[in-house]
Amino acid sequence: MTLTQNNLYIRFLLIALFAVWGRVGQAQENRPMMEYLVQERPVLAGLLTKAGLTPMLSGDAPITLFAPPESALQSINGESPERLRAILSSHIVRGIHLEQDLKEGKTLKSACSSTGLTVYRKKGQALINGVPIQRPNLQVRNGVVHGLGGLIRS
Repeated sequence: MTLTQNNLYIRFLLIALFAVWGRVGQAQENRPMMEYLVQERPVLAGLLTKAGLTPMLSGDAPITLFAPPESALQSINGESPERLRAILSSHIVRGIHLEQDLKEGKTLKSACSSTGLTVYRKKGQALINGVPIQRPNLQVRNGVVHGLGGLIRS
């Protein structure tokens, strides 16, 4: 290789490394939130549909979803659509809120209810109303999904 080829190769390598490094810790999806949920989180997608929350998660407005684990959702599977809407809407916040932006004591207003969500920090980990974020910052086309350790109780 000539000196010019070496320089080009090194530049390409550096660009590739910075691109990969910038995505560490932040998974990204190009799918809309609801499409991601249907394919990857079918129990949650079904309950959100039953609750009538699908249009909110399918639109262009930025949304943050604090997603309970599929196993925790089994406990609310038999609830009425109205009750599901009350429970699940407390997991949805308008706007994009990445985990690193969730500061101790910050209050977030749920999208469809008057319920406020409070952010706590414990040993560097963010908790929403005391429920830990276990899988943060999955960025989808219209927002972000944070995997929680359980259901938010309000």
